[in-house]
Amino acid sequence: MSATTVLGPTLGPRTAAPRAPGWQLPSAEVEATVAALAGALRAREDELAERLAQAIAESDSVYRVQMRVGSEELLRACRDNLREVLGDLAHLGDRRAPTRAFAIATGRRRAQQGIPLENVLHAYRLGGRIIWEAILEESIGSRGEVADQLAQGAVVVWEGIDLYSSAVVDAYRRAEAEIRSRDQSRRHDLLHSLLSGTVAAGEVDFAAEALGLPQPGALRVAVADPRSGSPAQMAQLLRAADIPSEWAFLHGQLVGLIASPPGSAAVAEQLSRAPGVRAGLSPTLDSLLSAPLGHRQAELALRAIPAGESRVMELDSDLPLVLLAAAPDLAERLARQALGPLLTLRPPEGRVLLHTLGTYLEQGGSVARTAATLPCHRNTVCNRLTRVEQLTGLSVADPAQLSRLGLALRAIRLLGLEGPSAPAGRRGWGGC
Repeated sequence: MSATTVLGPTLGPRTAAPRAPGWQLPSAEVEATVAALAGALRAREDELAERLAQAIAESDSVYRVQMRVGSEELLRACRDNLREVLGDLAHLGDRRAPTRAFAIATGRRRAQQGIPLENVLHAYRLGGRIIWEAILEESIGSRGEVADQLAQGAVVVWEGIDLYSSAVVDAYRRAEAEIRSRDQSRRHDLLHSLLSGTVAAGEVDFAAEALGLPQPGALRVAVADPRSGSPAQMAQLLRAADIPSEWAFLHGQLVGLIASPPGSAAVAEQLSRAPGVRAGLSPTLDSLLSAPLGHRQAELALRAIPAGESRVMELDSDLPLVLLAAAPDLAERLARQALGPLLTLRPPEGRVLLHTLGTYLEQGGSVARTAATLPCHRNTVCNRLTRVEQLTGLSVADPAQLSRLGLALRAIRLLGLEGPSAPAGRRGWGGC
């Protein structure tokens, strides 16, 4: 045996861990002694299994109180794993390649049962202690040479236990990942069923429990641009404010079903913290059965966010704009009928007139406030508004016609029909 390798009891040659100065690697004689004692213990497998099962039950509340593992199953697992470890220790000299089948099966089973990994490893440490104590018991009455060899033999035994523990950890984590994947797939299917309205009324309570959402209870639906973040990021953002939610990518959009806390602004405020977010938010719903309606409303609210803007748009915050977004073909028709002549003007005149009209509308039809906002002389504002009236045939003094101009202007901005803005610093777009 070289000084750079240790022949592990289950994996064959491997790189040695750093040893303390003066350390001597276990010799073939030491391994033979351990193998002989382990072989003798195989006749005591049932006794050792009962001892180990009792030790686990007495020292671990997860096994004892929560009863996630029945007593018969625990005893059987103890017997199988002890038999596997003792079998490998008894054949150290053979260098056979063990399967560690029971260790792997135990890791997977405990993950499926929801036993915390630290509790599973604690049980394996107890198993290692039981095996070592039994080896010492078996060596009682042996010659002094055997006792001396066991000092180094402890390393062989505990390295073997460590290798089995590693197999358990690997199997546990693989099973845990599979469970998470299946659970995520199931949650995605439930969310899709709720939002599409295909979930049966009798299954709503089950879906709510599986997704961690209230039923009955206040809920909201959010639909966001997929570049706003991932489902996990959006859920974490809301979780930071103790707001449960479930998110998924559906049909190219990021969709979330959210438990709405008291205070309608809480969800929107939290979602707004996502950098570059573009999201539409439905009004509060009183049942998961209304999720399809909320999905449609949130989708329309997202469409109402003008291109290039990052914001969270609540449906009820601007219903006229949402109505335009709901029928973009009609919105464009309205825009071209009412303000089409301004769109055909050479820049920057068309943009100047549109901006002046928009400011006039924002200032409640006040020429004085419009002039102060731009800033311009009031006569300039009046001249521009007169030019708008001449081109469109609509009067800014008539409330109905002004309302039509306002809707048309909003449609232009929503649909991006006004073209690129004037160059920075150019007079006429923002000023006079």
